Amino acid sequence: MKIRINGNFVRLRLSQSEVDNFSENNRVGDAINFGSHSLTYQLLSSNQKEVSVDFDGSHITVQVPIDLSKQWTETDLVGFENADQTNVRILVEKDFQCLHKRPGEDESDNFPNPAAN
Repeated sequence: MKIRINGNFVRLRLSQSEVDNFSENNRVGDAINFGSHSLTYQLLSSNQKEVSVDFDGSHITVQVPIDLSKQWTETDLVGFENADQTNVRILVEKDFQCLHKRPGEDESDNFPNPAAN
């Protein structure tokens, strides 16, 4: 799972196997280690009414309503955002293969790019 943070914008991009894992387990996550500290981030399907994000100092949790989780994992829906973007904008997307291949980057688990025709 890729995370991109820019100002008050959090973007998660998930590969095919991560979307499958999320569909089966209602959660998927990853972490980055900074020596003795780490930052973990996860996508969680929950009973929340809207897409939301929480940060407790070392864990970022993006929560998604169950119905939206199912729609996203079971259809061609590429991504979704939170409705209230006044504090933090959240975007969750399926990760597509790039049109221009980059040396050393493994995109074999990414979704086929629909523009690659």
